[in-house]
Amino acid sequence: MLEQLTQLIQQSGLQSVINNPQVPNQYNDGVIAEAQNSILSKFGQLNANGETQQVNEALQSADHPVTQNIQQNFAGNIMEKFGINSATAASIAATLIPAVLSALRGGQAGAGQAAGGGFNIQDILSSIAGGNLGGALGGGNLQNTISNIGGKLGLDKDGDGDVDLNDLKKMFR
Repeated sequence: MLEQLTQLIQQSGLQSVINNPQVPNQYNDGVIAEAQNSILSKFGQLNANGETQQVNEALQSADHPVTQNIQQNFAGNIMEKFGINSATAASIAATLIPAVLSALRGGQAGAGQAAGGGFNIQDILSSIAGGNLGGALGGGNLQNTISNIGGKLGLDKDGDGDVDLNDLKKMFR
């Protein structure tokens, strides 16, 4: 499930991130990982609070408050972490997050859409809660998952097995 989501975000982010001259190439993987982190964090929070209906509604509309919140958090995070200017960050967020959410619901997402038409929302929520994802990546919570993903993307700069503030500091030295 996680690999499919990562692939979906990479495909959806081809134009808005990878081919974007405003995003330095060394930050492409980090920006893609941050998009995934933003989506999974918000959905995980909603799921933990028993608000799965909010997740379903967010998948239905780019104008939903949850979708807008994910976009704002993502834009703020990539501005802070990667020094991307606010206009570029807002543009990336406004393009990438709705495209990914559309593909997750099985909408008309084009190249980013999974074969067979989207993802099962229950699989996503189960993965976030530590079901399939926890077993596959050796952890049971979102922080372990994010650290594991970050490590695979080469973001574990201090080699301690997790991705945290120390790794971020080392990226800019």
